[in-house]
This record gives sequence, C-alpha cells and structure tokens, in this order.
Amino acid sequence: KLVFGGLPPKDGPLSEGYFTIPTVFADRSNDWRLAREEIFGPVLVAIRWSDEAEAIRMANDSHYGLAAYVWTHDIGRGLRAAHAIESGWVQVNQGGGQTPGMSYGGFKQSGLGREFSLEGMLDSFTQRKSVTVNLAV
Repeated sequence: KLVFGGLPPKDGPLSEGYFTIPTVFADRSNDWRLAREEIFGPVLVAIRWSDEAEAIRMANDSHYGLAAYVWTHDIGRGLRAAHAIESGWVQVNQGGGQTPGMSYGGFKQSGLGREFSLEGMLDSFTQRKSVTVNLAV
C-alpha cells in the first residue's frame, strides 16, 4: 500500500530534474521485492514485526548490508540490535552522514570498493562495523 509520495514533483524547481518525493509503503511483507532491494533514494517500506529477533532476522534476510538504522529508548537494546544486524554501518537513534576517518563499506553485496582503499589493503577482507548512538533520546 502506497502511503505517501511515489511520483516526481509536479511543479517547482525539483520538477525539472531527476527527483522523487519521499515515498512510504506499508502493509507489505519482507519478501516484497521493493523491501529487498538496495534503493538509493527516499523510499521506506514499513513492515510490522513481533519481537526484536524477528526484526533482526528480517534485516539480515537480504543480499545487501550497506547501512541500517535502529530507533529505541533502550540504548542497550539498540546496541544489541546494532551488533546483530549484518550491515557495515548501523546508526542508533540518528541518521546522517559519516564522520572523517569512519569506516564506510557494506557487508554482503553492498558497498563494494572498500577493499581497494588503504583500509582494505591493511585489513584484507575482514568485516568492520560502525555503530553510532545518540544518547540524548
């Protein structure tokens, strides 16, 4: 079910370029193709889950693992989820850009290219993970 967005802007300066209005889908399952793709655009597929273990299973049931976001009032729970999620970068209670010197690259079929950097030459093909937490929540 399309909740919001889905089409380019009809007027204004963004209507002339390759822009998409932020788009939200709901009432879908984790096997829906759009939920399983690595989309580099403003698209969210909201999927219901029953417990933390199911949410982590769904997050990891993908060929991709570039970035993930965890929102919670329980920082311990957020950190447990961050360490369990198979993603190269997990943010807890925040979203945004990376900081200088921070590892950036994905797990699985995401973020190809880190292995060609100095970091990649030094660490070969190990998996790194960055976890960032906003404690002000």
